[in-house]
Amino acid sequence: MIPHKGSFLFGAVVGSGLTAQAADKAGADYLLALNAGRFRVQGASSLTSFLPVRSANEWVMEFAEREMLGRCSAPIFAGLSVSDPQLDLEQLLARIKEVGFAGVCNFPTTSSIDGRLGAVFEREGLGFTREVDLIARATQLGLKSFVYVQNNVQARQMVKAGANAICVNIGFTGGPTGVTTHLTVDTAAALIDRVLEGVPTSVARLCHGGPITSPEEALAITRISGVEGFVAGSTLDRLPLEQALNEVTRSFTAIPRLARIKADPEGSSAVLVGSSAAMQEVRKEVADLANEDIHVLITGETGTGKSLVASQIFEAGFSRTRQPVVVDCAALDAEDGGLQLLGIAAGARAGLASQRGALELASGGMLIFEEIGALSPELQGKILKFVDERLVQRIGDSTARQVSARVVSTSLRSMPALLDDTSFRTDLLYRVAGHTIELPPLSTRAEDIPELAEHVGRCLQDGTRPKFSNAALRRLMEHSWPGNIRELGNALIRAFRASKGATIGQGAFDFLGQAPYPKPAPAQTFSVTASGIVSEREWIADALARNGFRRTQTAQELGITTRTLYNKIKKHGLIV
Repeated sequence: MIPHKGSFLFGAVVGSGLTAQAADKAGADYLLALNAGRFRVQGASSLTSFLPVRSANEWVMEFAEREMLGRCSAPIFAGLSVSDPQLDLEQLLARIKEVGFAGVCNFPTTSSIDGRLGAVFEREGLGFTREVDLIARATQLGLKSFVYVQNNVQARQMVKAGANAICVNIGFTGGPTGVTTHLTVDTAAALIDRVLEGVPTSVARLCHGGPITSPEEALAITRISGVEGFVAGSTLDRLPLEQALNEVTRSFTAIPRLARIKADPEGSSAVLVGSSAAMQEVRKEVADLANEDIHVLITGETGTGKSLVASQIFEAGFSRTRQPVVVDCAALDAEDGGLQLLGIAAGARAGLASQRGALELASGGMLIFEEIGALSPELQGKILKFVDERLVQRIGDSTARQVSARVVSTSLRSMPALLDDTSFRTDLLYRVAGHTIELPPLSTRAEDIPELAEHVGRCLQDGTRPKFSNAALRRLMEHSWPGNIRELGNALIRAFRASKGATIGQGAFDFLGQAPYPKPAPAQTFSVTASGIVSEREWIADALARNGFRRTQTAQELGITTRTLYNKIKKHGLIV
């Protein structure tokens, strides 16, 4: 009935038959039927278990007998309060044994009540001393006991009373929706070892609460302290339930955005797909500018599709029999860049015949300057006359030729940023930016992502409409997409390649949480809190605990490389 020593021990605080049976099937070693578990099932805090809402003992026996006893193979312990002065311990324990509990647990325990109120309970004979008496009487009746303690004196008293398992209560469970705890896993381990000093190995030793909110942290605490296991309360019911509800709620709140998915026109570019106000404005600008004889500057982050929008402007205003002349400004060098742009007259250079440059080749059509901000000052000067007067003079020629071509330029930098760049000629900038289109980053128009995913999916599947689960689309909508549409396209290709079913699920995009490169190390390696500067050791230990002792994730949060983190763990003697 009592768990075999030597393995990881797991206790589950249960407040309903559903929770108890689930924990039992999963292999829990102890099932603790506590009023705190019942309160959490009903939506209240564990702290409510200490309030005089109803008789704790009667309530525990009622729901445990109705929902748990006889339905679970793991031993079930009744959480009992001894703070009622009229309580007859002998009668209570006899009832506990009669209904079929394996043993008892001192909860809610007065050891969690400190200060003057705790002293009053103890003075009136209703405090921890009476809990020790409860355990001693239970032992005499042949009942097992699972006890909560908070200090070494209490632990030794319970061992003397015959406790079979001791659980060090290190405070109520922390976490995003729990109470605040100042403990890290490292400091909690030190506290646990002080409490368990002198406790024989024949007694099972576990811990509960504090900073431990995940299986990884529970395992870590057993490696760096004297405990053999962990008791899950909020981490078993409240936190997983809240996380599940959060996931489901976010899926439902995404429905309005998912419902707006529209079939984009056949053959349209992914860059212009989307029902957001920003993309509607971009499409309107492209349509309005198609037949206007005005130079256009397209700005936007990497991967937003600047070159494709430039091509869309060309296709909307020119015959498809023509092709735009595209100049990669970043690839033009100072020596041959002028020749590639302006061309050369016959005899100007030995061995070179008369040759037209890109500016002349674009005559009657469109010239696209990709990343115009990368042009050298010398080359900027060479194209100024062309943009301003539409004249081109080949290298070595004495006359200029009239060239009629529309200029569309792209730039990673915004118009203000280009103006601030002293290396870029403002007179040229004002000429090429007759109208500016600023493409929004994908992170600011998440509502467009389902449409984009469907569009790209159809392109990848020869026109077949792809199927995504709502969770998968929501995962895509929550990603930051620093690489914008280009990154989204690559992610979809990877997901389609890995997917085995007809529907692309959320798991196909698990790789999105992986950072390709570590962040650069910060200049400061200590954090500052309201109480002052925290040591580097605490800074590292706290981050490890927050990230479930996953080194890569911890290093990313701290802004250091994994190797640096490993060296700091060794330096400070942190066991992970």
